[in-house]
Amino acid sequence: MSNTPFNNETNPQPFDIETVSDLRGLRLFLERYERDILRPIELPAVQSAYWFTNRGQFRELLELDAELSANVSLMPFARASQLVGREQLRLLKPMYDQRMMQRFRKCVVSGEASGWNPIVFGMFLSIHSVPVREGLLQFGRQIWSGFVNGVQGSCALSDEECSALLGETIDRLPGWIEEVIAQSSGEEGAPLVAVN
Repeated sequence: MSNTPFNNETNPQPFDIETVSDLRGLRLFLERYERDILRPIELPAVQSAYWFTNRGQFRELLELDAELSANVSLMPFARASQLVGREQLRLLKPMYDQRMMQRFRKCVVSGEASGWNPIVFGMFLSIHSVPVREGLLQFGRQIWSGFVNGVQGSCALSDEECSALLGETIDRLPGWIEEVIAQSSGEEGAPLVAVN
């Protein structure tokens, strides 16, 4: 995989969901997001956050948050991911008796951490003892559903077109999840390989 996924020669179109205007454009956007963001960055980040939380490795969670913040590939999606992560933290307020969640929230509020969605999602999975594969599948489904549902009206896509596209994409998720788990070489919470 290229270290410069947004090179204008290979990806002449802006990487922005707002530019999607039809089914073909949405399919191309999702394929690009899968290749450049979901598989190499977000799924590994969820998995790492899950294991760091399981083992009480708070410093590693903050380092992961900093790595995501420094990753230029994520910049087109930074604001949305951080808004979702912060909203999840707000909704998890009753769980602030969980020490890791409370400490992370304080760091987000103070500006020491950004509160990326994959990190908060991974923490949530760990705290609720959701198996990592099941959690990664849920994360991927939510990402794809959000994109497809978000542009369905503006692109005048039928429910059938959206369902078929979601089905195709979601059907590939288990394979991607196995890739992520295999990349960790069996080490829980392995450092994120593709974040830089």
